[in-house]
Amino acid sequence: MSIDLPDPAANTSLKVLTLRRPDTCACGAALAAGEQAAWDRATRAVWCLPCAQPMLAGAAATPPPIEPAPIELGVAGGSAQQEFARRHSKREHRIREAHPRLGGLILALSDDPQSTRAWQSGATGERKLGEKLASLGDTVIALHDRQVPKSRANIDHIVIGPAGVYVIDAKRYRNAKIAVRRSSGFLSPVRTQLMVAGRDKTKLLDAMGWQVDAVRAALSDSAEFADVPITAALCFIDAEFPLFGTIEINEVRVQGLGGTAKLVSTAGPLDAPVRAQLARHLAARLPAKPSSDSALL
Repeated sequence: MSIDLPDPAANTSLKVLTLRRPDTCACGAALAAGEQAAWDRATRAVWCLPCAQPMLAGAAATPPPIEPAPIELGVAGGSAQQEFARRHSKREHRIREAHPRLGGLILALSDDPQSTRAWQSGATGERKLGEKLASLGDTVIALHDRQVPKSRANIDHIVIGPAGVYVIDAKRYRNAKIAVRRSSGFLSPVRTQLMVAGRDKTKLLDAMGWQVDAVRAALSDSAEFADVPITAALCFIDAEFPLFGTIEINEVRVQGLGGTAKLVSTAGPLDAPVRAQLARHLAARLPAKPSSDSALL
């Protein structure tokens, strides 16, 4: 269906076209594939038709002042805390129902199982990382606890920094020593393992693959962001790292809190306006998990 618009020649840098893939208007509105929009060849920006109307009519060569849509930053550790609360409440209900008279005493003298307490510990680690990222100010924009389309899984943190986008999974292993073990047989290839407190935790690296793929797919929705670099990182909270050198296994950086903050702050070509556009784009495609405490930017 065609839309009756003023002559686009009034602004020679603008062209009305049908989007081949989803995109985002500079005002923050999501644009679906097949929808008509205005493409500004000079600035490589996409505008929804309501925003572009004054420009197409020749009223102005620059877009009218628009209040950008807020970015929902999400809550660090939100999903993990909710899962802990669900398990804790379920156990309490089960014990009180089974022992109407002694349930309160049993609960006072016992603790949640480790499988439940692990969720609370994980939430604490994610909150610590969220606080560290917030201390970096305007250098980065951190999105927390993001939903992934067609999946029940979540991404702990997506950080937009000057040098690119960082997909970060936070893990809390108190006082655990982080190390790399390399071994091989006489004819076998070298095997590299991530050791945490003496245990092989290499599988944690494998879980970063689908997270990076999800963020890459979200960025690829826009030709402007398709080539933005993505770095995967595991951030171990309250752990002990070697004094020298950095750890990188299978293209995943392994850092502590300080190292992660330094990594995402690396200088690069993405200035503050571009970082905001990237954050708005990713927040629309990988929305925050529902939470009453979610912050807006």
